[in-house]
Amino acid sequence: MAQTIAQTGRAEARPRSRSDGEASRARLLDAAGKLFAERGYASVSTRALAKAGEANLSAIGYHFGGKEGLYREVLRQLVADTEPLIIPAIRGLHDGVAGAAGDRAKLARVMTQFVHGLLGSVLGNERMRWQMQLMLREFHSPSKLFPMLLEERIHPLHNAVSRLVGAATCQPAEAPETRLLTAALIGQCMALGAARRVVCARLGWDEYTPERVDFIARTITPAALAMFGLPPVAADGPGDGS
Repeated sequence: MAQTIAQTGRAEARPRSRSDGEASRARLLDAAGKLFAERGYASVSTRALAKAGEANLSAIGYHFGGKEGLYREVLRQLVADTEPLIIPAIRGLHDGVAGAAGDRAKLARVMTQFVHGLLGSVLGNERMRWQMQLMLREFHSPSKLFPMLLEERIHPLHNAVSRLVGAATCQPAEAPETRLLTAALIGQCMALGAARRVVCARLGWDEYTPERVDFIARTITPAALAMFGLPPVAADGPGDGS
């Protein structure tokens, strides 16, 4: 994006550097993700995207080929951003279930670690909050890019959690009941991110803080364990998230 500077009584255009272009692209990606999450794809105009990204309207076409291309890159960035969180979680679930070997106390600890980890990621990371909100929009109104999210993010995580749920309920991981309970468990955690304003209003909070996220996790986890008939896991200590 060209910038003008005043020099010797007249304005001259400074040639756009590569760093200018990369910065413009990054701003558009970040701003677009938040707008798409907040309003939905159809309700966001290219003019609003350019304004929020502090870029020229033509920059959307230059960097992404248009609004649809920008949305595609927002979702691909979401997949990339969640890679460091999802892959270790999946590995931990596989190792935890295998190591538990059916021991219900050990399965309860695996479940506790998963719920705390997922809630910490969804609620405690500001970027992740709007990314989860955007993903929920894809769940409700799938775009042509939904199959990519399904293949690269949803299936791998749900399959790993289904192993844990199946072990807890003594049902095959592929059973319809297991997959439904898996969706309910993950959906509950994600919904607390999307409903942040409602939760804060109900509890008299201004925002999620690390202490409040921990309080939420410690409150929700016993219900998750009870849902699958797993024994309670000793809490670290009292607290109300205030």
